[in-house]
Amino acid sequence: MADDELMDEDDDELSGPAPGMSAGRSKLVTILLWVAGAIAAILLMVLISYFIAKRVKTEAYKEDQNIVIAPAPPPLAIFRFQKEFRVNTADLDEPHFIQVSMTFGYETENKLLEGELIARQAQMMHIINIILGGKKKDELTTTLQKLNLAEEIKSQINMIMRNGKIDEVYFEQLVIS
Repeated sequence: MADDELMDEDDDELSGPAPGMSAGRSKLVTILLWVAGAIAAILLMVLISYFIAKRVKTEAYKEDQNIVIAPAPPPLAIFRFQKEFRVNTADLDEPHFIQVSMTFGYETENKLLEGELIARQAQMMHIINIILGGKKKDELTTTLQKLNLAEEIKSQINMIMRNGKIDEVYFEQLVIS
């Protein structure tokens, strides 16, 4: 009888699940299911990304189609100073100077402004010399600083004008040494 009991115990061990394995599937099947799930998730992400990118590109294209390119404005009439400006800078540590050749641009139809620019030339030169003399060398090194200088000159000159306004200040030459 003892042998029969031993045989029954051995049968129970063989009929139960093996250690480390799940009841219904093997380890290989579980790994394959995880890999298949990961591949499906990656494919889903790729498809979603594709459709989102396609929609964004289509919307950007529609926005580009709505932009109207305006024609270039007509050229401005110019007032050119006969003399160039040579002014010492406001630097105290080391002497520097600014040499500028300048032109103003204004609307071509405004003949009154043309006459006023000629009549006020000495006054404009005085204003420009004061503006340039108040600048330090370090204040005129970048393009943005030079554009700001042009805007400052334009606004100061426009304050004294009665028959119109200048639209642009052009530096034909701007040397700082």
